[in-house]
Amino acid sequence: MNWQRIVLLVAAVGFLFAAVVMRLSFFAFALYALGAVSLVAYLMTWSALDGLETERHIGARDAEIGDDLLVTVAVRNRKALPIIWLVAEDMVPRGLEPHGTWARAVLLMPFASVRLQYRVRCNRRGYFRIGPVLFETGDFFGLNRRFATGEDARYLTVYPRVIPLERYGIPTSRPMGETVVKRRLVEDPTRLAGVREYRTGDPMRRIHWKATARTGTLHSRVYEYSTMVGANIILDFSRDCWDGDRARSELAVTAAASVAAHLTDRKQQVGLVTNGGDASDLMPEETERISAPTRPRIYEMLANRERTDRLSPVRIPVRRGEHNLHLMMRSLARLRLTDALSFTELIAEEYEGWPREATALAIVPGVSEELLPRLVQLRNSGFTVACMIIANEENFAVVRGMLEAEGIRPIHVGSEEELGAVTL
Repeated sequence: MNWQRIVLLVAAVGFLFAAVVMRLSFFAFALYALGAVSLVAYLMTWSALDGLETERHIGARDAEIGDDLLVTVAVRNRKALPIIWLVAEDMVPRGLEPHGTWARAVLLMPFASVRLQYRVRCNRRGYFRIGPVLFETGDFFGLNRRFATGEDARYLTVYPRVIPLERYGIPTSRPMGETVVKRRLVEDPTRLAGVREYRTGDPMRRIHWKATARTGTLHSRVYEYSTMVGANIILDFSRDCWDGDRARSELAVTAAASVAAHLTDRKQQVGLVTNGGDASDLMPEETERISAPTRPRIYEMLANRERTDRLSPVRIPVRRGEHNLHLMMRSLARLRLTDALSFTELIAEEYEGWPREATALAIVPGVSEELLPRLVQLRNSGFTVACMIIANEENFAVVRGMLEAEGIRPIHVGSEEELGAVTL
């Protein structure tokens, strides 16, 4: 009970006492009637949202940026009393643009139902909670209001944008004799080295039909051995380093996703390590019903549930295959900025377990005085190291020479268009 209600109650008791003492029967009767009306209004308000149920359907659990999804929510009154007035509003997070009926004001009769139906456009990557429904109701006279949430919410993962890399030139090999490669290199079918006579066991797709037709005997293509052995993407996603610049941090995620997709398409191994957090850690597994007297209090209670003390980095091992790429894309979709490990601490704690045949590709907002020695340490430990600086030409101009002097390839990506033509 807030202080306004206490003041009104004290004033009503005082007036009633004065009316009894002064024998003002009509005034006393009016106060009795007002008290009865207030009590009825209070009981109506606090029982109105009991027995409400929601059922939600969403077009998909995973989506791409730009997708439109249909969301349908059925709200049912399961009790034998009507709800005089009810406002049902589905809670749509930022990043999803709703179109349609996601909020309605209705008179809900006993055992009746009402439906909310709308479409959401996925404008950015992320892990989103759609719902729950926020209910608002009150009495006839507007004396009381009550807010509550439904118990039905769904989670949507929107994957990051992938930019095709036409001139990928990030180093993924090292000079012969520098280190022992644990995996045999494979032939690259995109790099033709020559033609030789057919040998038993050569697959049909290797046959060079033009040479076969010209010579009258079967000939097979010979491919160069690929010098690419993949990359381990190390993404800096600490909050302080990006200074609240969402566009740059999202470009970093797009760069990581694009490199991972490109290497997977070329049958290369790829992995991910980042000090960012997983947004799914913030979301409760089950949505509980919340009730409060005001809308801000509802939002506050929902926000208080979205907290975590998890500090461990996100790790996807360096492997080949579409399944590993799917794990990386899901992690990048759910990645959020955190204040956990710094990037230098991440490298110091994690690098000893990284495979040295895979290039260590650091994606960072800039190279600081603390980070440069760590990159040099990686290089001295037997890694091929590349450093991709995101939309920071000033820092790139300063550190480019220092990185090259240490045998570290610097790359600058200022936009998605530049990312599509990454080269050295």
